[in-house]
Amino acid sequence: MPSGNATDHNPLPKVPTLPLSKKRRTSVQEQVQGFPESENATGQCYFPTLPLELLAEILIQTNSPRDVLSVARTSKLLCSTLVRNPAADFIWRTVRKNCLPRALPDPTQNFSEAAYAAFVYDGGVCDVCKQHTKEFYASFATRTRLCRDVREIVQLLAIKHFKDVSDIFKGRGREEIWIPYVESTKCFGDYFGILIEFAGPENPTILMKRSEWERFRVDYAAFSALSPPPSEELRKACADQIAKFPKVMEASVALQKWKCAYVTMHNTIKTSNEIWAKMVAAREGWNEHDLLNSQCYGSLHRYKNHVLETVTGREYLAIRLIVEAQILKIQTRRQNIENEASYRQRRDDVEQYYNRLRSAGTVVPSLYEFRKLSVMATMQGSVSGSRPNSSGLAKDMKNSALVAELVAADLKTWMASAREKLSESLGFPKWKSASKTRLHPLDRITARFRCRGCGKVAKRYEKERCLDFAGVCAHECPNDDKKARKPVDWSVDRFIKDEKASNAIANLLTLVGITDSDADVCRTVEKLGARIRCLSCEHAFIVMDFPTFIGHSHRHDNMQMAILPTGEGPEHAFEAGLSAKLMDMSNKAQKMRSEANYRCRHCVPIESPTDDPQTGDQKRRQRNKKNKLREMDFNALRSHLKGLHGIEMVSDEDFIAQTPAKSQS
Repeated sequence: MPSGNATDHNPLPKVPTLPLSKKRRTSVQEQVQGFPESENATGQCYFPTLPLELLAEILIQTNSPRDVLSVARTSKLLCSTLVRNPAADFIWRTVRKNCLPRALPDPTQNFSEAAYAAFVYDGGVCDVCKQHTKEFYASFATRTRLCRDVREIVQLLAIKHFKDVSDIFKGRGREEIWIPYVESTKCFGDYFGILIEFAGPENPTILMKRSEWERFRVDYAAFSALSPPPSEELRKACADQIAKFPKVMEASVALQKWKCAYVTMHNTIKTSNEIWAKMVAAREGWNEHDLLNSQCYGSLHRYKNHVLETVTGREYLAIRLIVEAQILKIQTRRQNIENEASYRQRRDDVEQYYNRLRSAGTVVPSLYEFRKLSVMATMQGSVSGSRPNSSGLAKDMKNSALVAELVAADLKTWMASAREKLSESLGFPKWKSASKTRLHPLDRITARFRCRGCGKVAKRYEKERCLDFAGVCAHECPNDDKKARKPVDWSVDRFIKDEKASNAIANLLTLVGITDSDADVCRTVEKLGARIRCLSCEHAFIVMDFPTFIGHSHRHDNMQMAILPTGEGPEHAFEAGLSAKLMDMSNKAQKMRSEANYRCRHCVPIESPTDDPQTGDQKRRQRNKKNKLREMDFNALRSHLKGLHGIEMVSDEDFIAQTPAKSQS
C-alpha cells in the first residue's frame, strides 16, 4: 500500500462516471473568465453514484415499482445498477410487496423483476385504434390493450380481434389449450364505466386472438388426431405447454384482481382530490377550472392521483401564494382574450357600417380615417376599453338616428378643411352661391385631382386615372415600409389639381355647349356614348366614351377632340370594359388573352371618305398584307403598344377585338 499521511489523500473518494457524449456549449466569456467560485453552474449529480444500500433505502420508500422503473430509465448507470444487477432485485421485490393498493402478484419465471414492472405499468398501442395509451392491459394473458376512446368494444373484439372457440372445445378448453386466451369477458367491464369485481375464470366463454387461433389450430389438429397419432415429440411438447399454462392463467387472473383493486382505489382518490379542489376553490373564491389548470396546483393534483395519495392541507398551504399568482395570471389572460374578441367584433361592426354608407353614395374618408372619427372611436373603443361586450352594437349603429346624426356631423367637420383647401386649388377660394341649381366646384365634373405622394388611384378610378372629390376622401397612400400594416395618414396637402383632365373636360363641355356648373351635365356627357374622337392621335381613328376620354387625356398636353355625329364611327365599334375583362386573373380571362384575336387601332390607317365602297374590301386586304402586326394575342399586343407607340397602360380605345362574340364567350 502507498505510504503517507491521511492528509495527503483527497477526502472525497473518486467515483467512476460515464463519459459525456457531448461537451456542454459555453460562451467565450465563460471560457476565458470561468464561473465564480460560489456558483457551480454545471453541478455534478451524485445520485447515480450512491452505494446500492443508500439507493435502496431511498427507493424502498416509494409505493410503486413504476417509480423504481422511472428512476432506472433516467441514465445508463442507473439502468445498469437497478436492472442488470441481480443484487438489486430485492429493491423491486420489496417495493412490489408494499405497493398500493396491495401487493403486486409474483411474476412468472419468464419475467425478471424490472421486466415484470414494465409489463404491468407501461403503456402501449391500442389494439383497436392504434394510438398510444397509458392504460393497463385489458387482458394480461393475451396482452390486449384498449384505450378509453374505444366504443362498441364488444362488437369490435368479437368480429375483428377475437374468436369465440367455446363451442369447439365443449368445456375441455382449459385442459387442452396451451396458448393465451382472455381470462374472462369481465376484463372489459370497466371500459363501459362499469367496474366489475374480477373473481376468476368462471366464465366458460373462451376468447382467443384470431391471429393466435390460426396458428394454434394446425398444432392442435395434429396433437388431437387419432389417425395418424401424433409423434412422441409433439405429444410431449404440447403436454408440457398444457401443464405450464395454468400458472400463466393463474398469474393473469391475479393481475386482473390487482388491477380491479387499483382502479377502485384510483377512482376513490381521484374523487376525493376533486372534492378537495372544489372546496378550496369555493373557500378562496376561485374558479375550480382555473385552480386545476394552474401549473403549481395542477401538477400536485395530477401527481397525487398518479401515486394514489390525497392532497393534504399542509401541502396546499405551502404553495398557496404561488397558486394565487398563477390563477391571477390565468384570469388576466382570459380577460384579455375576451377583450380582444369584443374589440375585433366592434371593429367589424364599424366596417359594416362604413360599407353601408359607401353603398348609399355618402362621401366618406378611407376606412382607416373613418375609424378615427370621434363617434366611431367611442363606439369601437380599445382592446382594454370599458365596453366588454359588443352585442347589439351593429344593431344600434344600423337603426339609431342619433348615431347617424353624430356620424354626419363628424364627417362634415372632417371634410370642412379639405373642401376649403381643394376649392382653393380649383380657383374658387371661399366659394359661396345663393343658387340651388349651381353645383359646388368640388361636385363639378371638371374637379379632378391626383395624389402627388403615390400617384396611384383606386380600382374604380383605373379607367379615368384621376380622382374626384369622393375619390380624394377615400384615397389611401400605401406605406413605403412593407412591415407597417397601416397606411399613411391622410392629408389634403397631398392632392393637386389634374390640369390635363380638367382642361380636356372643359373643352369637351364647350363643344357640347354646356357648363360644368349645370346640374344635368353628367347625364348630358353620358348620352354622348362612344362618339368622342381624339384628334391629337393623328394617325389613328380613336373614339371612346366619356370615362375612357378622361383617362386618355393624360397622353396629350393639350388634347384636341371632336364629337362624331350619331351613327358615324370606325369600322370596328368601341367596346367598353374589354381591357379590364382581359386583365382579370380568372381562367376565362387567361384563355381570352391567349387567343390571337386582337389588333392595334393605332396601326390601322384612317380611311378616306372618298374611297369607292366596291374596292373597299380589296384595299382592306392589301392593307392587312402590308401590316406586319395584323392579329396577335393580348400579351403581344401590350408589348407592341409599349414598344412602338409608347403606351404603358392599355385601354379600351387602343385595340380591336376581331370577333367580339368569341372574346365574350
